[in-house]
Amino acid sequence: MLGRKRARVVEHEDVVDAATEVLQTEGLLAIDSKRLAEALGVPEQQLDVDVDAVAAEAYLRLSIAELAEVKRAILADPSPAEQMRRLLNWLATPPEDSDAIRLEAWALTRRKPGMREAVQQGEAGWHGLVASVIRRGARSGDFPQADAEEIAAHVLSLIDGINAYQLIGYRSDLDRMRLLTRVVQAELGLVWGSELTAALATGS
Repeated sequence: MLGRKRARVVEHEDVVDAATEVLQTEGLLAIDSKRLAEALGVPEQQLDVDVDAVAAEAYLRLSIAELAEVKRAILADPSPAEQMRRLLNWLATPPEDSDAIRLEAWALTRRKPGMREAVQQGEAGWHGLVASVIRRGARSGDFPQADAEEIAAHVLSLIDGINAYQLIGYRSDLDRMRLLTRVVQAELGLVWGSELTAALATGS
């Protein structure tokens, strides 16, 4: 029919782009078909997508990009000990939005298998990065010879815990960092964070 407006074709990549934008600005829980349609500028009934799958894909995309950014930053220094210090500094004090999004994703894994898989892939990426730095440090003599996979899991599980504490305002910054510092020193022999070490020594 002449003059009739043709419906816009929405590609899958467009939908994931829109979901990623909503995720970054409003959080995972804001992603639904109505919000995606608004972001894309199309009627909701025109969208025929698996919203859960799209949300999981957007989360994984963001996780991969974040990991790549951190990897570039820490590998800029050739010293494994300095790489680990930089990595710990980022992991222990990540952007608040990043941490909040991660916890939202974890909560959704209870009922959404696609999100569970995305979260597991993201966590595996972080584990692989931490373990690789530990292995590099063991080869160079910066760290003791030990099970890099197990130490990486230990450090990351503790970091996940203290970051969750930080989000809910539980315990002080010093309390949380004390826990992580003791583990890093015990597992890797790494003196990390001179300001924190001095604060711990003085009990301030």
